[in-house]
Amino acid sequence: MPSLVSRRDFLAGSLGLASSSLTLRLPVGGRAPAPARLAVISDLHHGLAPDALERFDIFLAAVAERDVDAVWQLGDFCYSDDGSAECLRRWHAVTKPRYNVLGNHDMDRVDKAAALTAWKMPARYYAVVLSGWRFVVLDLNHFRKDGALHAYANGNYFTDGASHNWADPEQILWLDKELRGSREPVILVSHQPVGLGARSGQLPEEQRQILDLVSAAGRANPAGRVACCLSGHLHVDRIEWNDGLPSICVNSASYFWSAGMRKYTAPLFAFLEFGSDGTLQITGRDAAFVERPPPDSDGVLGRSASIASRRITLPTT
Repeated sequence: MPSLVSRRDFLAGSLGLASSSLTLRLPVGGRAPAPARLAVISDLHHGLAPDALERFDIFLAAVAERDVDAVWQLGDFCYSDDGSAECLRRWHAVTKPRYNVLGNHDMDRVDKAAALTAWKMPARYYAVVLSGWRFVVLDLNHFRKDGALHAYANGNYFTDGASHNWADPEQILWLDKELRGSREPVILVSHQPVGLGARSGQLPEEQRQILDLVSAAGRANPAGRVACCLSGHLHVDRIEWNDGLPSICVNSASYFWSAGMRKYTAPLFAFLEFGSDGTLQITGRDAAFVERPPPDSDGVLGRSASIASRRITLPTT
């Protein structure tokens, strides 16, 4: 049974589920957790993607066919305004435990408080324990400009000359305390990635800030070490490593963006199982582009209309 602890093979035939397995052998301190089985969808973009509800229905049908402990949406879900009512009705009708992560475009038409109310979120960042794994959810929806930090609200994400996707100081203090006090291995969840930088491998300052905190907390508290980072936002299928930590980007349910919306022929989503032996197995879906993206996007890391099959083994120490 999940508990809020701080603040605030599905059948491949009918729904086209691809066999996509990622195995991570993770350093797990303390008592081994039980398996945690999740259904995960990201970047549905209801209100922007014209067929978002149809894609969401396919996801919900897949969830109904599997034994999962929780269902997660990783942000950029909907505009959270009156036009989102039907999408939210479907989401709130899911009977399994549901968890939300705020994305930048979720505040294109409302402020953060309105999004929290629409989604029935207890807080903009929080932690929840599922089967002995601690999922720590971040709110990276702030931009920095002229030395000041601003929360995303009513479309100000598009502010020129700003540095985006920061955590606020209050949240950073909370995260440090959460990681240093955890007795369970941690999965760090956010909409924007932590640990996915440019092709050069260099991470932006706002990501480096969090990873440095994660590294220090892991040395101080091995039992609560972060096992992996999970995000969306980039609309790609990508895994990178930083500081010995894997960062996994869940592809968009709907499209890749390059000089316009480049839709996928089928919705993408994933099923994750965090095993008691410290492994993570992911089952995803294959699709294709309805129309090939422009050639100038060929160099985008992880550009794909699928969630690919992968197997990765980590050291156990």
